[in-house]
Amino acid sequence: MLCGVPNHGVYQWDDGLGGEFNGRGPFLRGLNEGESEVTPGTAFLTLRSDGNDKFAQADGRFVGKPGTPTGVTSDGPALKGATNLVLGTIDHRETAYHPRAFREIYKFIAGREPQRLDIVPEAPVKLSGLVTGTPGGVQTNRPVSGATVDVYRVSPDTGERSGGPLHSSQTGADGRWGPAQVDPSWYLEIVLTSPGSTTTHFYRSPFPRSSDIVHLRAARALGAADAGAGAVVLMSRPRGYFGLPRDVILLDGKEPADVKPGVPTDAVTTLRLPDTEGGRPVVALFNSERIVARAWPASENRIAVAELTY
Repeated sequence: MLCGVPNHGVYQWDDGLGGEFNGRGPFLRGLNEGESEVTPGTAFLTLRSDGNDKFAQADGRFVGKPGTPTGVTSDGPALKGATNLVLGTIDHRETAYHPRAFREIYKFIAGREPQRLDIVPEAPVKLSGLVTGTPGGVQTNRPVSGATVDVYRVSPDTGERSGGPLHSSQTGADGRWGPAQVDPSWYLEIVLTSPGSTTTHFYRSPFPRSSDIVHLRAARALGAADAGAGAVVLMSRPRGYFGLPRDVILLDGKEPADVKPGVPTDAVTTLRLPDTEGGRPVVALFNSERIVARAWPASENRIAVAELTY
């Protein structure tokens, strides 16, 4: 099962032949040469976008060389000998996370249509995961010990907390937090206080089902671009990108200026508020998903993140 994988490279150039994303390099040539590009006896499925995947573009602007032909097209993820499906104008991440992708993956494995594409809620919901770090600003998957995770139920309209924490725990050497027990209808604020990192307030839509992979990582450090801001609020889409004009994207009632139009390439947008507006609710809207975050004081080394599920 290969979802949006650049099977023939992100580019095909004579430079940098040792790179794994160079279709002319020995790595990908070794995988693709011959009449078939798949392992005999194994069923392969590839899912790809119809022109909206940033890693399957004819122009090199997404790899730092605008105007230079890459030698790759939107057909790049397809493999000879595989079942190759085009899902439409979805983005790179959506080739794996979109409901249409789920449908095709399920059909390929089970040999029949799924009974439904929506998620059936369960009760109670138990959440847990891993806290990872950003030492020196570099993101890693290494566990962080001594981090505190607090979980609150919040109002879907204002982002205000409904009482004290539902759960509070501190990570050990394995970096694990939880489990927190919540209701599948509750909007949540998850606060991560991690040594040497920005205190991060994650605002999330309800979790319909339990998960032990609610992994947390502190938001980026406040930098020069944030100087003078009273509060910094991010809207993040880990399971896809923001596409304009494809999607409705509003942060605090405005279309973000830092989301580039055309092929979706941006998964995070930033809102900076003056001191006079700190502490108020900020609405993050992406198509049908709506999250209300609270603006926390940047002077306290805090960042709020409206993290989208869909």
